[in-house]
Amino acid sequence: MQDMIRSVPAPDRRQGPLPRASLMVRLIAELETTMIAAGIRALGGDLDRAIIFMVVARASEMLSPHGAGHAGGEGRGAKAISINALAASLGRPFETMRRHIHALCAMGLCVRGPAGVTVPEAVHGRPEIQALFRSNHDALVRVTEDFARFGLPLPDTRAHRAYDWHTGLAAAHDVLLTGIEFHAHRHQSWTDMVLANAILCANARPLVRSRDLAMAYADDGVPPPEGLCQPVSTGAVARALGLPASTAHRRVAAMIEAGVLVRRARGVVLAEAIHTDPARTEERRTSMLHVRQILIRLAAGGFRFDAPEANYLAPRPALLQFA
Repeated sequence: MQDMIRSVPAPDRRQGPLPRASLMVRLIAELETTMIAAGIRALGGDLDRAIIFMVVARASEMLSPHGAGHAGGEGRGAKAISINALAASLGRPFETMRRHIHALCAMGLCVRGPAGVTVPEAVHGRPEIQALFRSNHDALVRVTEDFARFGLPLPDTRAHRAYDWHTGLAAAHDVLLTGIEFHAHRHQSWTDMVLANAILCANARPLVRSRDLAMAYADDGVPPPEGLCQPVSTGAVARALGLPASTAHRRVAAMIEAGVLVRRARGVVLAEAIHTDPARTEERRTSMLHVRQILIRLAAGGFRFDAPEANYLAPRPALLQFA
């Protein structure tokens, strides 16, 4: 599992600041939050099972034609992953992981065999899973379109290769897993991580709606003034993600007490220290370098980086609404 997440070359950690890293982080946060919200709704409101299911789906190598097989592909079986490997990679106790895998198997979404757990090909045809995967793919297309809109570097298109959307779906899951790998350890739970990411998205909406503001505060070390950070209510975040309001209120209160969030008149914002802490900044920079490598690999699969809008399966998805 760890090899799957780290299947891209390790970026050089000795490099200097990554240009426009803060803007990249804001855009990738929109992708991750969209995927998590879609996963929560597809998995009956359970955040942990949504993440674990998407991880197993990616590890099964059934998403990309460049893996061992993919839905509707060459008929090869899904690759199994052990619960031990899942628990170690995601930093969760074995018993917690075993319990969630048991529930996913009971729902018919995973199959457990002697070699481990898989998401079988038939699951990809279930309407709620097909909708989830198509949504995840188009959320990735949206972020590449936004990268292009803001002039962020993108790989060259390899016109000689036909594009299969499952390759983009695999890349979307890789980006999500990169975020979990680099940032989950900073939070008490996945719920805290997801809430903080969604709050970052809501706070940053003024900075992604305006090209001038986006570029003015695109780099690390250039934090936007407080007046440009849009506070968001806990209830609005819970509704956008599909989480119980009571859970969101309890965890937001704990993060305020821990100094991760700050309460404002119209909601909460991420604390300035979260944006400026050197260790967190380095983690964000390194994770964005991994994202760039994932996109380079996606180019090898025929993704149209010269015209990102040509890759959509449906019209461009709207951003989550925090209302």
